[in-house]
Amino acid sequence: MLSTRVQATLAPSPLYAAFAKALSNPYHPIKNPDGMISLGIAENTLMYSELAEFLDSNMRISPDLLGYSAVMPGLPSLRSGLCKLYNSTLFDPVLEVKPEHLYFTSGCSALLDQLFWTLCDEGEGVLIGMPMYGGFVNDMRIRAKCKLVPVSLRGYDAFSKDAVRRYEEEFLKAKEEGITVRVLVLCTPHNPLGQYDSTLWRQGLTCRCYSREVMEEYMRLCEKYQIHFISDEIYAFTTFSTNDVPNPTPFVSCLSIPKDNLIDPKLCHIVHGMSKVVPVISHH
Repeated sequence: MLSTRVQATLAPSPLYAAFAKALSNPYHPIKNPDGMISLGIAENTLMYSELAEFLDSNMRISPDLLGYSAVMPGLPSLRSGLCKLYNSTLFDPVLEVKPEHLYFTSGCSALLDQLFWTLCDEGEGVLIGMPMYGGFVNDMRIRAKCKLVPVSLRGYDAFSKDAVRRYEEEFLKAKEEGITVRVLVLCTPHNPLGQYDSTLWRQGLTCRCYSREVMEEYMRLCEKYQIHFISDEIYAFTTFSTNDVPNPTPFVSCLSIPKDNLIDPKLCHIVHGMSKVVPVISHH
């Protein structure tokens, strides 16, 4: 009774099955003290009370929010507000981010799905270093039907230039196997390697973000083979120092890196999410 193309997507995903189990029975100290606390989902739960109070006090519904123009192309106030954010010192863009650079979807999963669908044909490859955020697999496979080309970084500093060479090795290997690689995805700050690891810290490898020099190496690699570079920067506001790691590698946005003699700007796409509204910036 269902289409052929959807049949392959019906097998349950272990990742989302676990999420559904936890989310269907969330813990609450009063309403559901026997519920579950998921340690596998990144949520800003410590901010929920403040966010709820702020939105309850400041949100106003006006007629212009009810028409199609509020969604497509989006309210001018929303676009100007986001441009102010992305032109701030955190992202520090080389070129001014303008409203026409923004593209909105209803979440990062939907956004990545559209990017893979737009940039790849069925069966083409996506380079991602391992370990990685498991949701990338569903995002690339369900609709776009892309192939994951995993890059094992076992024995390597995942944030070093040596790791970039591993990407090139896997790219060439995939090419020999008849797989056309179209996209390289970099997650910075990294998920899951953004977590503090005392063993790595003792070895001096405390970087949870990619340095500017390493990001430039990834861009050179993408330019060399003319593949798209997706910088997933959803955790841009989550970097901070601790007593154990007082000077972590600072966050460097792809927007802040000059593209001249490095990569065609049309190959660069930056993903960032705020609540449930997620823009992607194609910085042409």
